Amino acid sequence: MFETFKSLDGMLQVYWILAAVSSIIFIIQAIMTFIGFDADSDVDMSNAPDQIPDSGDAAFDTAGFHLVSVKSVICFILGFGWTGVLCWNYIPNHVLLGLLAAVVGLIFMSLIAFLLFQMMKLNRDNTFRIEQVIGLPADVYLRIPAGRKQTGKITVSLNGSTHELEALCDEAVPTGTKVRIKEIVQGETVLVERI
Repeated sequence: MFETFKSLDGMLQVYWILAAVSSIIFIIQAIMTFIGFDADSDVDMSNAPDQIPDSGDAAFDTAGFHLVSVKSVICFILGFGWTGVLCWNYIPNHVLLGLLAAVVGLIFMSLIAFLLFQMMKLNRDNTFRIEQVIGLPADVYLRIPAGRKQTGKITVSLNGSTHELEALCDEAVPTGTKVRIKEIVQGETVLVERI
């Protein structure tokens, strides 16, 4: 078997080595993830203040989207290596084959980065805290009477979800009006003003 490997073209040997090594590492990473031991080294390329701590992968950009990490690099090498091996006999131009392998590797890398991003969203604490809505714009859902005597209703979007709150205002505000939340009056009742 080793003699067969030695007889292969040098570039094909590189593709085979990359494919085999990355496949073994990928399988080990998958097993470690399934048994709950998911340790991925950080390659922190940003100092984003909103970066979520202990997310398991490092951010390459300021939005917390994880593109460069051990997992994503392994996936790039996996796609690159196996594309080179599988397409060797069908694409005789080695430069074209290398470009195709790099594109497939980038697709693999982007896919794992997207999946890690989706998993990271599951780790976020999206507990609704009324204090977080102060200063946010909202839509009047049920007319708010003037004088802070009776409440109306508003809808406000926070962390990707919409919340309905009771609202007071100094002036009458019809349904559909845009308002800004000024302060919390009591419980989940807020004071608003027109924008």
